[in-house]
Amino acid sequence: MRIRKILAAAALAGTVLTTGLATTGTASASSLADCQGGPHVCLYFNSSSNGYGAVFHQTSNISNYAGYQFGESAYGTNGAGVSVKNHAASVDSWYAGSFTVYYSSGDRNCSYACQTIPDYGFRDLNAQMKNNNAAGFFG
Repeated sequence: MRIRKILAAAALAGTVLTTGLATTGTASASSLADCQGGPHVCLYFNSSSNGYGAVFHQTSNISNYAGYQFGESAYGTNGAGVSVKNHAASVDSWYAGSFTVYYSSGDRNCSYACQTIPDYGFRDLNAQMKNNNAAGFFG
């Protein structure tokens, strides 16, 4: 009888664990379809709460996002064709080092605002940086 209870409890725990894994949201970096692999970062037009939208893949330092555009992503076309400069809301890093988004073009000055994304991290940009991104540099 005791063995049956243990087996039943183990089966229930396995079901709960499997269900929890199956319903995990897309907020973690490892589950964002557009940016897996690397080394690179992906800037998204929308924040995680708004479904990410269009994506921009960045593989090198960019001192001015003017001239770069978001493209269609696994999360839709919202923002596709829009300039990356001053329109990013979230960043997904698949880089083994820090990546910093800067408010100003052409320099690495954080005197007004910047936000650093840790290695292999995902962040929605903070209130100062959301839609105020002008440059991005790998650390």
